[in-house]
Amino acid sequence: MKIKHIKYTLLLSLIVFFATLNYFSLAAPGNPAGTSTSIDSDNDGLGDNEEVLYNTDPKNPDTDGDGYSDGVEVKSGYNPIKPAPGDRITTEEATSSNQALGSEKASLTDTFISDFQKFVASKEGQTISAEDVKKFTDAEFADKVTPTDINTLPIIEKNQIKIKSQNYSSLSESERKKKLQEDAVEYLNQIIYLFTSNVPVPITNTDDFDVFQKDFMDRLSDLSNIENVAYFSDMGNRLEIFSQQLETLEVPETMADMHIKFLRIIKGSLLLKNPSASNSIDDPMGKIIVLTKANDLIKLFSDLIANDFSEYFKQFNTN
Repeated sequence: MKIKHIKYTLLLSLIVFFATLNYFSLAAPGNPAGTSTSIDSDNDGLGDNEEVLYNTDPKNPDTDGDGYSDGVEVKSGYNPIKPAPGDRITTEEATSSNQALGSEKASLTDTFISDFQKFVASKEGQTISAEDVKKFTDAEFADKVTPTDINTLPIIEKNQIKIKSQNYSSLSESERKKKLQEDAVEYLNQIIYLFTSNVPVPITNTDDFDVFQKDFMDRLSDLSNIENVAYFSDMGNRLEIFSQQLETLEVPETMADMHIKFLRIIKGSLLLKNPSASNSIDDPMGKIIVLTKANDLIKLFSDLIANDFSEYFKQFNTN
């Protein structure tokens, strides 16, 4: 296999990796492409997320069975989980409910706004410059965003992967280099096989891959389409399977460190599928944090290809 073919395959893999990360950044589990806030499964006037907050049944438009829909009861000041009559919410109950809902909806953005208000108050009427705001914002992000680098990714030890011994010391330099190249090409072929076996359509040549790539990017540009949302959710699951298969791959010992880095980046990307409550994709600040992590991972993957892989294959002087 020529170096240009290796680079082509890795470039295409990078495109898919990049696009997948962008999907993870746009859609959290249960909130595909940010659409679940507008989903109202039972058409009762409450979105499914609101149903969770009010403890109502998202598949039953009248949870308490009193003849009034959940949405109408909430908007009219009645308890949607207490049958009429006697389900009018008192002022005390409304205050308590609003406090509880406010607690449920607490977000990084809320915290940021609160901190900024305190920051403004601390100036006691003094002029606040753009530099002051920048320093405040930088400090807020520094406190909430941990840069993603290779040291922050999931740990993979060498004993967790299968390593192929390359004891070629008895061979001549040219024979040793030839064996190393054969091992490297076999390793890449296995990665390519695993990767292509985990995409939705059969890929047997570069034309197939070009078709897959175009379809992938077209779908990414239209995340309002529910079929495309399902497609990318499936791709996320396939990426997870791919990462598990990478752990069982036999890796040439001279490429073990590179493989571990590759595996750590893939596993790090999978964490974006399950952002923490504080990094909710529904929250503007939370979304910025997820996007920041995604961009960090993309750079790590790009560096792996441009530096580690490319540098390793330079020793074979293949055009």
